Amino acid sequence: MSLKRVHVWLKKSFSIASLKSFLDKFDGYLKGTKLPPLLKNARLVSGASAAIIIIFFILFIRSFSAAKTKVPVYKVVKGNFLVSITESGEIRAKNSTSVVTPRVQGNLKIIYIVPEGTYVHAGDTVVKFDPTEALTNLKNAESKLEITESDKAKMLADQKSQLTNLESALKGAELSYELSKLNLEQMKFEAEIKQQQAKLEHEKNQLSLTKAKQDLESQKIIQKSELSKIDIQVQQDRSNLEKAKRDLSTLTLTAPKEGLVVYEVNWSTGRKVMIGDTPWPGMPIISLPDLSAMQSMTYVNEVDVSRVRKGQKVLVKLDAFQDSTFAGVISSVASLGRNKDRNSNIKVFEVEVDINSQSSILKPGMTTSNKIIIDQVSNVIYVPQESVFEKAGKKIVYVKNGSGFDDQVVETGEKSENYIVVTRGLNSGDEVALIDPNIKPDEFELNSEKSKSVNYPSTVK
Repeated sequence: MSLKRVHVWLKKSFSIASLKSFLDKFDGYLKGTKLPPLLKNARLVSGASAAIIIIFFILFIRSFSAAKTKVPVYKVVKGNFLVSITESGEIRAKNSTSVVTPRVQGNLKIIYIVPEGTYVHAGDTVVKFDPTEALTNLKNAESKLEITESDKAKMLADQKSQLTNLESALKGAELSYELSKLNLEQMKFEAEIKQQQAKLEHEKNQLSLTKAKQDLESQKIIQKSELSKIDIQVQQDRSNLEKAKRDLSTLTLTAPKEGLVVYEVNWSTGRKVMIGDTPWPGMPIISLPDLSAMQSMTYVNEVDVSRVRKGQKVLVKLDAFQDSTFAGVISSVASLGRNKDRNSNIKVFEVEVDINSQSSILKPGMTTSNKIIIDQVSNVIYVPQESVFEKAGKKIVYVKNGSGFDDQVVETGEKSENYIVVTRGLNSGDEVALIDPNIKPDEFELNSEKSKSVNYPSTVK
């Protein structure tokens, strides 16, 4: 029942004539009863009753009016409408120097890392890894080299002994050959058979001499090959020892330049690196950003990425400083997507947003809200999406009319996260309800709180 109808009903029901007629009848009834004289005064009793009824209705009307006034409204204006996508992101430097894990054999385990946010200078120690395995490798390499060098020394001694024996055998063969040669000369005047024996002995010594020479030369070739082989092994063991020393030295990382320490994300764990992590070789651990050029790194859902392109404007707002908004522009959109997280099949695409200005409050790692401007429609009417309702298959709004609201069918167009364009049915200056004004009064508070969850401009009342 509207306030106007209630007012008419009260006026009709409590007119002077109707009240007088009612009191006369009620007075006759009371006189026929056995009530005390005071209670037989019809006008007194009826007046009190009427006063109570009137007070009740006044309170009812006020409460009803108060409920009506609690309906939040939005004053319609015409202006430029932004079609946008808002995604969360993180501040990082556009250019930075990375400190990566060394490429060494075995497992790496972080035992020390400089606190994030520390300002370091070139040469300062920033990360240390557990050296236990590297020290073991170093000792093994030293032992292996010592054994190989010892084997080489033994081989050289054996080869020298072998050559000495072969050279002695060659000398003996040469002497036997010369003696048999002299003996053959002396047998010219001896019997034929003795000459023949001397000749055979000489030929035998000649063969022994030839064999002794061949044995010596062959042994030299063999020894040269063996020595070359063990020299290669010694060189390899020395190289392994030098590598083990370098690996041990690389387990302490230093800053290549001065800058602010920012931890990188360990993709194995999904969080920033910390003491106890076992990163793989070549993985970035720390970055030293150039704070003169900053950007916000964000990710766009695969459903929306087709509308995002390089060069689009972005409004970057810091979560920690809600009053600070920075203008930016998309500098890169990834061609390949990746899973949003390890437990999700949703694909997201990395988007880099260059921030156009500098500020001391921009720090790497800060979370941001990035409003990507997809399109801008000029000179249109738009309202909060909460003010548009479905009724009988049509879209309607509740336009304020005095103390009440009228249904108004509308046609809509583009929409953003919170607003929607109304192409027909509303005029600039209209006030529309942000909640259904026909709901029960006790539900107004709940719905009013819901309407406050959206950030409306100053036209919301």
